[in-house]
Amino acid sequence: MKRIAALTASIILMPAAVLAQQAAAPAAPPVPPTQKVLIHVHSNDPKVWQASLDKANNIMSTAPKGTAVVEILATGDGLKLVNKDMQGLSIVTGSLDKDVSFVACHASMKANHMEISELHSGVGTVPSGGREKVMKKAEGWTVLDETEAK
Repeated sequence: MKRIAALTASIILMPAAVLAQQAAAPAAPPVPPTQKVLIHVHSNDPKVWQASLDKANNIMSTAPKGTAVVEILATGDGLKLVNKDMQGLSIVTGSLDKDVSFVACHASMKANHMEISELHSGVGTVPSGGREKVMKKAEGWTVLDETEAK
């Protein structure tokens, strides 16, 4: 009798176990972006900044959703682009709205006596701009200097 009860319980519980196993199946992994672009900005010239931002915004606006990622790396005098107190801040905000990401080189910030609190909201940091460029190239990113973004 115990054996029949155990068999009946396992038959009743089996569909629930099968359903739970199916529900726990992992979703398909996200498809990585096919366009990955890093634009290195190191100039204090607002025209150069604008050209770099225009290039980044154009890539993000014309690529199908989820197929592109653009990062702007600010080093040296380019840190002025991501300083929250700079005039023309709306150009950075407009790019952030288009999913362009910004990072500032912490080594350049230290050399220029710039604190993280001086960065525009939404701007991240990387330890070294040179290392960021090397790592991105190794990951298959296209790395453009600000002069190539024109």
